[in-house]
Amino acid sequence: MSADNHEARPPKRSRTEDTPRQSSAATPLDLDNFQCHEEFWFDDGSIVLIAQQKTGFRVYRALLTAQSTIFADMFTSSSPSAEEMIEGCPVVHLSDTPEDIAHLLRVLLPKSQRLLYSRKSILSFHQLSAIIRLSHKYHVQDVLDQAVEYLQTHFTSTFDAWTSNTALRVPLFSARHAIGVVNLARLIDRPALLPIAFYRCAQLGGDVVSGYRREDKTVEYLRRRDLRRCIDGRNELAEQAASVLAEVFGNAYPCDACVRRERCAIALLNLSARMVADEFVSEVDVLTSWAGRIEEWAEDLDLCEPCRRAVITQDRRARRQVWDDLPTIFGLTVEGWAASEDEDETTDPDTP
Repeated sequence: MSADNHEARPPKRSRTEDTPRQSSAATPLDLDNFQCHEEFWFDDGSIVLIAQQKTGFRVYRALLTAQSTIFADMFTSSSPSAEEMIEGCPVVHLSDTPEDIAHLLRVLLPKSQRLLYSRKSILSFHQLSAIIRLSHKYHVQDVLDQAVEYLQTHFTSTFDAWTSNTALRVPLFSARHAIGVVNLARLIDRPALLPIAFYRCAQLGGDVVSGYRREDKTVEYLRRRDLRRCIDGRNELAEQAASVLAEVFGNAYPCDACVRRERCAIALLNLSARMVADEFVSEVDVLTSWAGRIEEWAEDLDLCEPCRRAVITQDRRARRQVWDDLPTIFGLTVEGWAASEDEDETTDPDTP
């Protein structure tokens, strides 16, 4: 289902732009400045792929056709002439960068071990982005599915996963890569990736307009409507931050299980005052838990254990409500988002 009912999807590019092509017999190959890719030039390869910058990949036709319907259709639809050969191999021109092609080939034609998704895998965003874009373009569905699954562990659609360390600490991802995730989600029509991707874009502030620089030095930007969503959503998140503060600390009363109500009432008032004075209050990173500060200050203020747990539970409930509202905050429609998990709010929360 589309993530935005009000925005038409961009028109598909023509086949000449989307798919590889073989050299025309009327135009002999121009091999000036041609260079063989160091990693993917097999002496017994049966086809040569030429990417941007005249970088050639000599690889195995049969292995590519077995995994990509686009390559299979193209290879069976034409017969190259002698002018279209390099070292006896037919030539295919690709519109992709050498870096992107190499990332895809490391999955399709691994020289050591197949680079596929696993929970122990550590992929850079450049790797992941290239694999998703090209496996989508060349119809390598199993690779696309696994790469998207990896991305979803970090740009999750479940609150429980978000509050775990896995979703928050991504070794080879930077904050700006959220811009690329928004664009990937649009490309492959995976709306469940969008709420958290937009949330992370909103954390960039004004830097979001600068885009992010790909491995090949090109810069990728949000589309204009998505940039507006990000800006409007950031303003809404600032308002949500104030609401969360009021919900968690506005009613500074001891919990039902408290056994020293007078002392805890004073401690809760002081805890609320500390939170209001904390500069963190104005941050738009409203999904980040207050639990760490609550733990630290509760001990300092001698707040009883039941009251401490009650405040932390309320903090989690308030953040969960913001989570449920993320699609609305960014003007998105994501089917099943708020109903994606049935959480027991009485359990002790995890601290992200």
